[in-house]
Amino acid sequence: MRVLVTGSNGFIGKNLIERLSRIEDIEVMSFDRSSSLYELKRDVQNADFIFHLAGVNRPKETEEFYEGNSGLTQTLISAIEESGKKIPVLLSSSTQAAYDNDYGKSKRESEEALKAYAARTGAPVFIYRLPNVFGKWSRPNYNSVIATWCYNISRDIPLQINYENVVLTLVYIDDVVESFVGHLSDKHSDFDCKIETMYQKS
Repeated sequence: MRVLVTGSNGFIGKNLIERLSRIEDIEVMSFDRSSSLYELKRDVQNADFIFHLAGVNRPKETEEFYEGNSGLTQTLISAIEESGKKIPVLLSSSTQAAYDNDYGKSKRESEEALKAYAARTGAPVFIYRLPNVFGKWSRPNYNSVIATWCYNISRDIPLQINYENVVLTLVYIDDVVESFVGHLSDKHSDFDCKIETMYQKS
């Protein structure tokens, strides 16, 4: 099976590729910020399953949310449909998709585009609205509050907590990727996928 991972150099992407490398008969193709749209279309032609993890969460301009999230998702869908194949797609979305901020709206648009793709083609689509993910290879001050806290504590840097009454919902990266790879043989869409083990911290 040939598997395409978009966002392959990100926190989740690196962990997923490491997990896929331990599965027999899996060939991984990668798409990241340095890849071209030509390479994306070429790899889609060869893909049997796509993990769509690429996205933008800290842009300089608001428009980049839409270009890097919903825009890239639509480009991916167009490439799939041009290939004539019905390729299963797993989307790494965010719990922010439930909110009315630009990041959340761009993620929600990505979800809706993939739901429409599933309806048109019958291809399986799996959508995860992930909460805070923590674990190995996460970057402090970027994609994991746990990594930021660990980094600061180990260097005697004061912790900044903006909302003391908020309860954090957390999932561990190994649980995330294990749940992801469990869909490689699934034939039916699930637009509300969940990670089985979750943690909460107040």
